[in-house]
Amino acid sequence: MNRVTVYAPGSASNLGPGFDCLGIAFTGRGDRVTATRTLVPGVAVASVSDARIPRDAARNTAAIAAAAVLRRTRTPASVGLSLDIEKGLPVSGGMGGSAASAVAGAVAADALLGSKLSREDLLAAALDAEAVVAGRHADNVAPSLFGGAVLVLGVDPFRLVRVRVHADLSLVLVSPDYQVETAAARAVLPRYVAREDAVLQAGRLAALTLGLERGEGELIRGVMEDRIAEPARRHLYPGFTEARDAGMLAGALGVVVSGAGPTLVAIAPGEWAERVAAALQGGYRSKNIEARTHCAQADEQGARLV
Repeated sequence: MNRVTVYAPGSASNLGPGFDCLGIAFTGRGDRVTATRTLVPGVAVASVSDARIPRDAARNTAAIAAAAVLRRTRTPASVGLSLDIEKGLPVSGGMGGSAASAVAGAVAADALLGSKLSREDLLAAALDAEAVVAGRHADNVAPSLFGGAVLVLGVDPFRLVRVRVHADLSLVLVSPDYQVETAAARAVLPRYVAREDAVLQAGRLAALTLGLERGEGELIRGVMEDRIAEPARRHLYPGFTEARDAGMLAGALGVVVSGAGPTLVAIAPGEWAERVAAALQGGYRSKNIEARTHCAQADEQGARLV
């Protein structure tokens, strides 16, 4: 093949107590990377659909991941790849945009070269790229690659567990009309966590994973709360409190910041998803902040050729 296109879904991460270790790929939005063989050695970015995305291959996650695949496969230095990147996810939006591009770049390079790297090697290549822009954590790249919900037990070496998301549950995402840089959100994190907060966070994460698998709203309700990152970051998210409260009143089982934000993610029974989305949007509008909503299910496929 001389040309392939790969789609990688967006992801919601943390979901409250799963800071840096839990993520869910969602349906309906993602990034596409088209890789083409060229006569110019190395990896280059030919085009991006969003001018805010760097075309410098050393700063573009799709290109970094593709280059990592070339190194892992010991591809001859004479081989060249050109990437066209179509962003379906917002920049600095909390929907796993940098991770989706990294995953799509890695999978596209692997498919074009016919190298058939293992999923673990592809994950490592994507994580190399994600580390450059967002830090070395796999809670977005893992679900974007593998699909569904993924619990990251370790990165060096990788230890991952798939978590089933019950079909009765929907994800409702709402993105306010402002950005939060991942670096800024991570800069305000506390260096130390109180023991009681750590214990409570661990218990809530265990209950959340069980609730997702069983589809038990009573298990999920009350445990989607982050005692580590969210309190330190709350000043970065105008309208968060109003949107969360409105979403909960409309029937959400929980409403939390997705990743570094500013997107919020709610878990809700499927039949209430649209009502929750409207309430979240209304919460932001009460503070004169426009917001876009997206109702989704867990994307069980992950990255794939299209």
